[in-house]
Amino acid sequence: MAGSQRFSHTQYPTIALVEQIDSGELSLPDLQRPFVWKQTKVRDLFDSLYRGYPAGYFLFWATPTTEQTHQFASSTGQSQAMKVVVDGQQRLTSLYCVLKGKPILDENNEEKYLRIAFNPLTCEFESRTALHEKDPEWIDDISNVFTASGGSYEATNSFLEQLKGTREVSNDLSSLIGQNISKLESLKNFQFSALELPVDLGVDEVAEIFVRINSAGINLNSADFILTLMSVHRREAREEIEEFCRLAKIPSLTATASPFNHFLKPSPGQILRVAVGLGLKRGRLETAYNVLRGQNPETQEITEEYRDQTFEDLLEALSKVMDLNNWHDFFIIAKQAGYRSGKMVRSHTNFLGCYLAFLIGRHEFNVGASKLREVIARWIFMVFLTGRYTENSSETMITADLRRFQEIKSADGFVELLDQIIHTQLTGDFWEVTLVDRLQTTATNSRYNLAYHASLNLLDAKPLFSKLKFHEILDPGVQGQRNEIEQHHLFPKGHLSTLGISGTKRTNQIANYSFVEWRDNTEIGKLSPDEYFPKYFETFTETEKKDYLFWHALPENWTSMDYYDFIEERRRLIRDVIKEGFLVLEQGYNPYENRTEDNLLNVSELLHHMETNTVEFKSSARASLENDAPEKVINEGIVKTVAAFLNSNGGTLAIGITDDGDICGIQPDLELKHQDIDQYENWLTSLLMNSVGQASISLNTSIRFEPIDAHTVCLIDVEPSKKAVYAKTTKGNNVFYVRVNNSTRILEGPDLEDYLRSNW
Repeated sequence: MAGSQRFSHTQYPTIALVEQIDSGELSLPDLQRPFVWKQTKVRDLFDSLYRGYPAGYFLFWATPTTEQTHQFASSTGQSQAMKVVVDGQQRLTSLYCVLKGKPILDENNEEKYLRIAFNPLTCEFESRTALHEKDPEWIDDISNVFTASGGSYEATNSFLEQLKGTREVSNDLSSLIGQNISKLESLKNFQFSALELPVDLGVDEVAEIFVRINSAGINLNSADFILTLMSVHRREAREEIEEFCRLAKIPSLTATASPFNHFLKPSPGQILRVAVGLGLKRGRLETAYNVLRGQNPETQEITEEYRDQTFEDLLEALSKVMDLNNWHDFFIIAKQAGYRSGKMVRSHTNFLGCYLAFLIGRHEFNVGASKLREVIARWIFMVFLTGRYTENSSETMITADLRRFQEIKSADGFVELLDQIIHTQLTGDFWEVTLVDRLQTTATNSRYNLAYHASLNLLDAKPLFSKLKFHEILDPGVQGQRNEIEQHHLFPKGHLSTLGISGTKRTNQIANYSFVEWRDNTEIGKLSPDEYFPKYFETFTETEKKDYLFWHALPENWTSMDYYDFIEERRRLIRDVIKEGFLVLEQGYNPYENRTEDNLLNVSELLHHMETNTVEFKSSARASLENDAPEKVINEGIVKTVAAFLNSNGGTLAIGITDDGDICGIQPDLELKHQDIDQYENWLTSLLMNSVGQASISLNTSIRFEPIDAHTVCLIDVEPSKKAVYAKTTKGNNVFYVRVNNSTRILEGPDLEDYLRSNW
């Protein structure tokens, strides 16, 4: 026997739906997203209605008054609804806000109006622009037709008055315009179909119906289904995810920590995907949805107990995914791998897959901070270069990697596994054949070309003919309206045309591109290589010339080469640069080796390397910015770092930069004691001399200041001491500090004796 029907079917004119929203009889439950339609979709909706096309149906639920609901759009209805919208929110929001002329609340919780323009002569709909406001043949906002006290009659007269100011209007045309505007107003009476669910259905059943019908509006995927379940069972967690994603898109206007970054503007589904991998050990969201419904994968039984436990696992993972320390530490590692911003990241799935590996290494295997950074940087480089987690195979590959991780028992095992996978991907054949072949493309955003750009950052390379370094120019924090560097055709297209070579597939090969500062690019224009290159190149030393030829993969005497021979040879040389960049990550390097007075690292270079055994960041030397720590404790942090550098390999301490690499400057320090730069330097010198010793500080340290981004950063450069140095603490103790990876440690007892014996 067929099951009984659990819904009713009702027809509603548009205006009736709008009135029910105003009265509070119809509202929105916590089962959907904020308004996310683009204005073009609103335009298309009204165009379809005007043409009499079907516009889908709504799903309503007659809910108990205790059910949790949202205020709909910006209406002023009652707080408790008799019916809630389960499906069709985007369309209903569009209809309500256009007919009432009210703003919507977008995904950032900001008010904005839906402005749709209408041409009564041609019956066209468009998203309103400034041109429509000035064009007398357009009604620039159809809301004015629906809200006019005199209806279509008033709207028609107003339109004819503005049109007659620019042209003659015949009676026939006036009549046609009146008919078209009247037809527009009649959309108030467009009949919509609604399926209504009875009040006796539980919220679980309503959610199940919602995810099953997958009807008009936003096309749902597995992430949407899971988010819907979260709305039912863990509503606060869903709101937390959405707020996190919202804040990640906008720079923080306060000193409060924020998920905002220059790499990723995440969606709730992306955050959820990482959490499902971390907490549920699943790469496929479809299977994760089933277990979150309470379905035990072994018994296939659905139980409340299994569902609750699964949700708890997911929520614990979400707390780690959205932990700002984890979040920003990973971005630092991405920079360490040569990738400076989201402009260099082609695939978000690759990025998120690497973030998942980082979280597993940190929280499940407790890999040391320094070792984890190094291996994840190598992992990022490999994943981005090979496209390991590309869109089509991401869930399959993530699932396979999660299984591999589950077989590991220790931190060392985790690191060894990642390195093993890296080398099975970056084989000799990959370097010699595959990579060279894949560089045969015109796609400047190909992952192979982006890996080349990352390698240039890793190698501290400079754009062609430039004195600045790539990572200085590409830093998103100092980007202007126009990029300071541009892709330059080494064989300009104008010159190639004189050789009979044309067509983008030939002229726009990435092997024909190199970075130059945009001013140089403009000057070069259509000149041939042998015309422009010697003129620029002769100003550099032989050492500099050698560096530029390597960085930019230029064969010797390339200006006289056949174009096609040049392209073929340069692909191999680009491959060499990428390989060299990877070796930097694999073998490591000390930026302070062979350092001289003339090549001290500036702030941009320090931010490129981030905190290492020779680089340390402090937000302040005396003013507490993050907690209520006493000034003496903050002072002692400066002393410890300098003493550790003296007893190790030297380094640079940057004051006015947070641990995450954000520049805050020393202004709070200056304001605390009403000091200028000179007074601050004198105070800092006295602090170090009194705590470490006058001779050590005088002989081995220097202080300089660098302005950057409207801030001033203080840099203390430290050379290794020729004798052991002890620092006096606030308690009066003499303590021996050393630098271990990116942290400062105390040595004492036998460890101290061994260290002193080995070094002095």
